[in-house]
Amino acid sequence: MKNHQKSLFALAFSAMLFSCSNNESVGTGTPTAAANTTYEMVATTALPTAVSAYIASNYAGATTTEVNLVSDGTYDVYVAKSSGATAKSSLSTANTVITKLNFTIKGALVSARVQSVIAIADLLPAITTYINTNYAGATINTAHTESDGSFDVLLKIADGSIVKLNFKADGSFVSAKALKANGNHKHDHNNNHTPVVIADLLPAITTYVTSNYAGATITSAHKESDGSFDVFITTASGAKLNINFSASGSFVAVSSDDIHHSDNGTLIAISSLSSTITTYISTNYVGATIKEAHVESDGSTEVNILTATGIKLELKFDATGTFVSLSSHSNNHFPANEASVAIANLLTNIKTYITTNYAGATVKEAHVESDGTFDVVITTAAGAQIKLNFSITGAFLKIKN
Repeated sequence: MKNHQKSLFALAFSAMLFSCSNNESVGTGTPTAAANTTYEMVATTALPTAVSAYIASNYAGATTTEVNLVSDGTYDVYVAKSSGATAKSSLSTANTVITKLNFTIKGALVSARVQSVIAIADLLPAITTYINTNYAGATINTAHTESDGSFDVLLKIADGSIVKLNFKADGSFVSAKALKANGNHKHDHNNNHTPVVIADLLPAITTYVTSNYAGATITSAHKESDGSFDVFITTASGAKLNINFSASGSFVAVSSDDIHHSDNGTLIAISSLSSTITTYISTNYVGATIKEAHVESDGSTEVNILTATGIKLELKFDATGTFVSLSSHSNNHFPANEASVAIANLLTNIKTYITTNYAGATVKEAHVESDGTFDVVITTAAGAQIKLNFSITGAFLKIKN
């Protein structure tokens, strides 16, 4: 049985990364959207310092196999230990032990549950009946029993999204969390967002950030057409988060703002990129460094670069290598061929040009275009709004209408 569990362990975590081998099909209908909360898989670097310190102290020698940032701001962290390693909160067995740790938004431990991989065929009838009824057409990827007897079941539903279901020991449904590959919240912005000066944010928002993310820096904020706010922060440990608040300043959801959080493709070697793609990048982003690249399921390629001026960008190319769109690590709010740039990151000669030629003006927002040029929106001392265009090196080009 132990050998059986050990072999299933590898299968379980490969399945968590969207593998569907040895899956069992469930039902034939259309999927039912019934998730109570959402989560996304993030890098371990997104963990609060308190969480990383707890794991290092209490799970010496363990490997963190997955980190889930839940939309309510909490973290689910899965750690795996080999036999013989010391752990204060998990059982010692002859094979690998998986422990699911849950932490609050501030990094305090809430619970620690040891998980055992079980065969899908061994799930209780009440569980499979629930899935058949509520997620017709879904596929069960993996299943675990926890130390309290409850069950965690990972599903891939008919539309391709991933859902984690939790059941009591008797098979009664408890909760559902839907994986959001592009973050825990997403708006249809359509350019209807408005930049908000950080100093003008509602006190409820700034209080929430300072209370829950000690030492964090608010880097930018936007107000959506529905009145809600998107606030982008960098935590004390360097993680970038996108926090959504209601129009009244109440917390709604949080998601990773890392440049890689929307990647679902297959990582490829930079040397394997087509000459069409590398030529486009070298021509439009002189001095840029290609950090990594992914091929998506539709054959398109996403390439993450760091420009010579230190701006992180994601370029998308179609299957033939033709440029399609541009985005930055900090947003999904802008048109397909431009990406946001933090005002603080603008080239010095751009800032000098503005202060010299538009004394008293305020820089409202800035974008980098697909050809590497910059668009900077300013409000003059007289209240007029002007869009200035600069070259990739920061030389003034023209005023845009």
